Amino acid sequence: MNKYLIIAIVIFCTLSIGITVWLDSQWSGCTMEVNHCSDGSTVGRIGPDCEFASCPEPVDNNPGWKTFSDAGQRIDFQYPDQPVTTTYIHAVDWPPQVAVADGPFICTEGGSEIAQAGHTQQQTINGHAYCMTKESEGAAGSVYTQYAYAFPKNDKVVIMTFSLRSVQCANYDDPQKTECETERQAFEIGGTIDRMAQSAVLK
Repeated sequence: MNKYLIIAIVIFCTLSIGITVWLDSQWSGCTMEVNHCSDGSTVGRIGPDCEFASCPEPVDNNPGWKTFSDAGQRIDFQYPDQPVTTTYIHAVDWPPQVAVADGPFICTEGGSEIAQAGHTQQQTINGHAYCMTKESEGAAGSVYTQYAYAFPKNDKVVIMTFSLRSVQCANYDDPQKTECETERQAFEIGGTIDRMAQSAVLK
């Protein structure tokens, strides 16, 4: 047999085997199902046994925070022991009460903060969508404000509810009155709520 023909046959066989091995490595033959991880990511099936890939290990982005677990709602989340460090604004019921409902996440804006149903508006905090409802009522020299933050999580909607008490700034003379008013105008708790929401794990 012509030696060139033999060489050509060897090269052809080598290439055929190489291509077959490469194609096998690119296509596992596993189904295209996905597994939803607690951090919101998804993983597919891999390997010869088509087992789901491992979910990412949770990262503690809130060192020093406590963990709240609600077996009934099947959710865990981290929270700070003291949500505010302000002088004239204090937490009333903390950590928040939590409820988990089926999706989709929808936010209907409107209402008034002093009305019974409160004022609802959609917010974006650090790129994450929230539906925040705020209801305020004055009593005994203070203003009690109830907050409800709703956000999507793994095809569910999680709602965190808590209250803050603000001292009526008119109760003080200057300079405390001005300090109180300045603190209230600058106050925001959305960043803390976002960190708590992103730490939430649905079971």
